Amino acid sequence: MEKTSILVLIAEDEAEIRSILEIAFEDGGFDVVLVATGEEALEALDAQREALRAVVTDINLGGTASGWDVARHARELKADMPVVYMTGSEGKDWASLGVPNSILISKPFAPSQVLTAVSQLLNAGSTPAG
Repeated sequence: MEKTSILVLIAEDEAEIRSILEIAFEDGGFDVVLVATGEEALEALDAQREALRAVVTDINLGGTASGWDVARHARELKADMPVVYMTGSEGKDWASLGVPNSILISKPFAPSQVLTAVSQLLNAGSTPAG
């Protein structure tokens, strides 16, 4: 039986962090779409809306679209899309700007923390109700 891969969008403006996360997720058995800006993330969400299963986004992406915007757009496309935020400074706004049932991870972090957070949200979403 062929294993179905899980596609995760990673939006991170720092190339080194993006690369580290790419390796961690691929080693964990995930497929990734990597983008560096909020605008690229919004385009990737629209282009891959059926295939994407989770979003990992930095909050400060530069440009006009933030990680908050990326997460809200993801949830407009799929109401239960798992979202993990990464930030060095914007954590205080998570309660008011973040989407419900998301996870916030402060920088610096170990790549395994992000991988675990995505896995937890994916598992929570696949648990039968009732």
